[in-house]
Amino acid sequence: MLAAEVARWFVWLVAFAWGAAWGSFFNVAIYRWPRGMSVVSPPSRCPSCGAPIRVWNNVPVLGWLFLRGKASCCGASISPRYPLIELLGGILCVAIAEIWVVRAAPETLLLDATIETLLYFIFAGGLLVITFVDLEWMEIPDEVSLPCAALGLASAPFRAEPGVWSAAVGAGVGYLCVQLIFVWGYERITGRRGMGEGDSKLLLMIGAFLGWRGALFSVVAGSLQGLVFAVFALLTGRKLTPDIEERVIDGELIEAPEEPDTSRVGHLKLPFGPFLALGALEYLLAGDAIVSWYFGLLQR
Repeated sequence: MLAAEVARWFVWLVAFAWGAAWGSFFNVAIYRWPRGMSVVSPPSRCPSCGAPIRVWNNVPVLGWLFLRGKASCCGASISPRYPLIELLGGILCVAIAEIWVVRAAPETLLLDATIETLLYFIFAGGLLVITFVDLEWMEIPDEVSLPCAALGLASAPFRAEPGVWSAAVGAGVGYLCVQLIFVWGYERITGRRGMGEGDSKLLLMIGAFLGWRGALFSVVAGSLQGLVFAVFALLTGRKLTPDIEERVIDGELIEAPEEPDTSRVGHLKLPFGPFLALGALEYLLAGDAIVSWYFGLLQR
């Protein structure tokens, strides 16, 4: 069966349901991995009272709306972050399916288009988890970046783009440049970290999926967008990062890591992972259009 034979509305429907369902898992990973908890056991439970969450209350997006943002077991408030991530998972999956299934070449087999869509959705989902963990904890979980990097390199021969050579160069050079220059080199010169090692592993993951062009785009676009947010924070006096000196979680005192994965603008610390992830998603979904638009501006 060819990808072109499937109705667009059906692709969108299946993609959104799949992405939103996995968004529920992303929520579990975002909550549990920084706390050193398993994402498999125990099953989903209320973070307030610990009661198991009923299946019908765990329906992506709709469950939160039906409960009006309150836990059915104890009435505790449920963060709107949960339906937001489920919604983002669905939207990202639809966008990826649009590119690799709906807009696939007429002779593309549906199986091949589906496999490529799933691979890039895993990549996008990993970026989503990394973004929210880094925003809250200022660290990038190796449980996401390293397996995704391995998957990107292993699947490169079976994906149309960017090619094995570009994926290998993007992963290797991207990792080494950040690690040697912005982590070890910056620390040796200034005595403190400029970027964390999690950022270099994230770029390893991005390069493995998007190649050297995608890795370069992510660094440039991420830096520019990060700079805009940093200037905004400096002008308004707002903090871009949470206070992670220490936290109390489930009655236990959790100390922050000694060297959180952050970038610095002067004395302002901000997580760089979300901006790298944003740049990677921009390249994945509209990289060619953005690059063409930019060079078109330069030629005017």
